[in-house]
Amino acid sequence: MRSLGFTVILALLAVFVGGLAAWRWFEGGFDSLLGAPPTPVGQRLYTGFAPADVKSIQISQAGVDASFQLGPDGWQATNPWQDRMDPRAAVGIINFTLGLRVEDFAGRDEIDIQKAGLRDQEINILLEDENQKPLARYKIGRRTPWLATVQDLSDPVPTVFIQPRDANRKRHIYACTGDISSLFKERLKFLRDHHPLYFNPTTLQKIRIQAEQGELTLARETPSSPWRVIKPMNLATDPKAMKALLEGLYELQAVKVSDRAAVTLPTHGNLTNSRKISLLSFGKETETLLDIFPPETPESRDVRATVSDRPGAVLDLPLKPEPNLVSLSDLPLAINDLRDSTLTNLNIASLRGILISPSTGAEILISRTPPQPWMATIAGQTQEANEERLFTLLKTVTEGRASGFETDAATDFTPWGLDQPILKLHFLGEDNQGLELNFGIDGKGGNFVNRTGSPTVMRIDEAIRAAIPVRAYEWRQSRLWSLAQSNLIAIERKLGDQPTLTLRYDASGEWTASRDTQDITSVLDPARANYVMESLQALKVARWLAHDDISATKALLSPSLQIKVYEKETNDDMELTGVRLREVSIAPATPGANPGFYYGRLGSDPHPFLLDRDTYQKLATEFLEK
Repeated sequence: MRSLGFTVILALLAVFVGGLAAWRWFEGGFDSLLGAPPTPVGQRLYTGFAPADVKSIQISQAGVDASFQLGPDGWQATNPWQDRMDPRAAVGIINFTLGLRVEDFAGRDEIDIQKAGLRDQEINILLEDENQKPLARYKIGRRTPWLATVQDLSDPVPTVFIQPRDANRKRHIYACTGDISSLFKERLKFLRDHHPLYFNPTTLQKIRIQAEQGELTLARETPSSPWRVIKPMNLATDPKAMKALLEGLYELQAVKVSDRAAVTLPTHGNLTNSRKISLLSFGKETETLLDIFPPETPESRDVRATVSDRPGAVLDLPLKPEPNLVSLSDLPLAINDLRDSTLTNLNIASLRGILISPSTGAEILISRTPPQPWMATIAGQTQEANEERLFTLLKTVTEGRASGFETDAATDFTPWGLDQPILKLHFLGEDNQGLELNFGIDGKGGNFVNRTGSPTVMRIDEAIRAAIPVRAYEWRQSRLWSLAQSNLIAIERKLGDQPTLTLRYDASGEWTASRDTQDITSVLDPARANYVMESLQALKVARWLAHDDISATKALLSPSLQIKVYEKETNDDMELTGVRLREVSIAPATPGANPGFYYGRLGSDPHPFLLDRDTYQKLATEFLEK
């Protein structure tokens, strides 16, 4: 017979075990007692938290322990350095953890731990929330022999051995997608932020630069406002240059980061050529200062630098171009690198007039009263302006860029030939606001431009000035003629050495064809005839040329295509008064079977023109069926 004491002991033991089981159940089931079942293939290893939940990262590998905390100033290392953690590394570790997809698994006792890299060289990861509650604890081993396929990725990805170390998940080892082991090389040094500056480009308010070329300050009024140079003068900036500066500062990366106590920096007596870059964000009162020390020798490829918000770190920054790195020499730090170098910032929509005043030649006024088309007035004669030439002019003055800035304080413009400009362009807007550009050439053939009223002289390439149409003939309409289908009588075409082909057109819209005296209407393709007629009606020149263009004159002595168009001439009462003949001759502009451009001439017009290849091929379309 059992004693009462023994019965009581058994009862208490049952109560204890039952209570423990109940407690474990409320804590998440019996996994902690019996071990969680393995995560199935194809499932994520960790799904119980979001990236924003991670506030602490602890890593150990090969005897080095590192701890990182997320604070108001981003991820900071508390051990083994007192410095900023590379935020990209933090994001990479968190995303890697949440992206671990199981490709295979086995029991812990079924895997050779040593061969899997989970004994001596393993990487230990611990992620915790703000209350130091573990979110994920695991070891990273070697790569497995297998590759995995991931949706939306064309190439297979590597897999690594992962051993969870969470309290209830130690019994299995997994092969999971991904590999970030390169982050943990060389005693975890790559977890320390090698980027000297940590900032959000969209909230940056001010940049101060002290460089060899001088000091300048860039600023903007709001996060959506354009950047301007505000010191030493007020200037618009070049958006592309500002983008290059911001991206360069963001991507600038040290080749080495050292503890301040382990480095001897130059004394203040050697800082004459030091450079400084200060950043200030909206809502902040304190700038972040990057202090760049002079190179130790002229041959030095790196220079040392300190950052005001990282007092314990010294960074070796690349001074000269390096593969796959942004160097200091890549950054646009001079005022002339950052200022707007476009010739004008015209509001084309409000433009109402352009006066072109060449030093030799007649003035040309291009004007418009919406919704009427642009008109060209030359020597008292007004005609519709050539829209292609207008587009060229506006593109040149709005997209053309200065190749250099000669001075911002000119009082005498003689050295650049701007005292007597060879060309003036005056632009007038609907609000009567005007802008005038003066173009000059110095004694050495250099080309320069100045805005009237400004002391700034800009150097430009000769091609910019040459692209501006300043001759009267250049503003002729691009449409060669006005050809009414209802007045068409016939088209004669001679292509190369072929006999002349004549197409006659009647009022009913029917075509007849003859070659010499032979009727060949039976083999004429009317659709092709209509196609050529429509091409003639819409015929436009690519560009008008000077009357003494030697190349065009020579080429047109042996035309490859000649077209005659016969039209009815009528009076105001639509009575037939005669027949009008118009002729056009066309010849290749360059040798070869299929040149890009052709020269042309309309009748006895003194000015030849250029015609593009596509238009020529339309006019040369074969009329006859084969």
